[in-house]
Amino acid sequence: MNQMQSEFSHQLIDLSQQQFTGKIIVQFDPKTTWYIYLCLGRLVWCDGGIHSNRSWKRLTDKYCSQVNWNELKLENLETFERINYCILNFLIQKQLIKPETATEIVRVKAIENLFDLLQLETQQSLKISTEVTSASTFLVSASTRSISLVSIEELINEAERDWQNWQQIGLKNVSPNLAPTIHNSEKLKEEVSPDIYQNFHKLLDGKRTLRDLSYLMGRPVSKLAVSLLPYIRQELLALQKVKDINPPQYNSKTAASAAVPSSTSIAPLIACIDDSPQICKIMEQIITKQGYRFVSIQESLQALPTLIKVNPQLIFLDIGMPVVNGYEVCLQIKKVSKLQDIPVVFLTGNDGIVDRVRAKVTGASDFLSKPIEISKINNVIEKYLTQEIAYGTKTN
Repeated sequence: MNQMQSEFSHQLIDLSQQQFTGKIIVQFDPKTTWYIYLCLGRLVWCDGGIHSNRSWKRLTDKYCSQVNWNELKLENLETFERINYCILNFLIQKQLIKPETATEIVRVKAIENLFDLLQLETQQSLKISTEVTSASTFLVSASTRSISLVSIEELINEAERDWQNWQQIGLKNVSPNLAPTIHNSEKLKEEVSPDIYQNFHKLLDGKRTLRDLSYLMGRPVSKLAVSLLPYIRQELLALQKVKDINPPQYNSKTAASAAVPSSTSIAPLIACIDDSPQICKIMEQIITKQGYRFVSIQESLQALPTLIKVNPQLIFLDIGMPVVNGYEVCLQIKKVSKLQDIPVVFLTGNDGIVDRVRAKVTGASDFLSKPIEISKINNVIEKYLTQEIAYGTKTN
């Protein structure tokens, strides 16, 4: 057994080797408890902890982006102890996600929780208790069999590697569940460029944790945290605790079934992602005048979550945005199965051959140069949406 492993890790591995079946309850303080479910020594599910709902939202945004949660109907959801685990099984049954996707969600969520426990164990001892149950509790139900059981030892090893790396880069006393915020605005302006200050001002609002920001920016949380560490040490930035978000509200009024989209014909929705309020206003006037619905997104970090939620049929995307540029946003869009076939039209002030080639490589369907011309916008809309209007609005 690895001599570097903590006492907590040793206890979990011992239970795994004993083929323990049941619930492991890990308590740090009266308000912070984790629940680790094992079946025959292998992990079924891990939940609870510091930011259980934030973690669940990040994972479902990343791995279940094609699921329309407003149309998902679940029965008697409140009767299940492992609610989110039951939801994963439900999504598999309805073929809304693949079993391997659900397994990856189980893995990632468990590693996050194990990392937190390893870090907290350096502050004080963890109180661990167990509740033994029958293997049939986990294995008899057909729904539970949908998700693979995961090796707890592999998860512990991965969490410990993350924790050791976290310490080596100087982050031992920094929790990824803390939220960075600007502490000394005036001095920060003197120390960094206007662009960097603008990015800090938009991102570091004290409401998003390091893990939340890691997901939004597509960067490993360790690299993000270490990049902010010099500013924290200079007291230009500060890290603060934030509460967990509220749990999601699911539709559980009727029997579990996927809602059938309405056949009522509605005008296609067109999205415009541009950090300029003026550009968004101009685009809104052009698009709504033609009878289409319109949504503007002025923060590039909010682009993907908003697009997933609203389901547009056409996207206009500015290239030159701060924090995350249009090329990066387009690449993110094309990775989401729900959005990958939606036409993306770049808007840019640079109309060079290099920009056009790069736009094509990232998956863009078209390329328009600024300043905006009404006729060109209308031509693009007609090019990509005429067929939908002729044959009925596309449903996602």
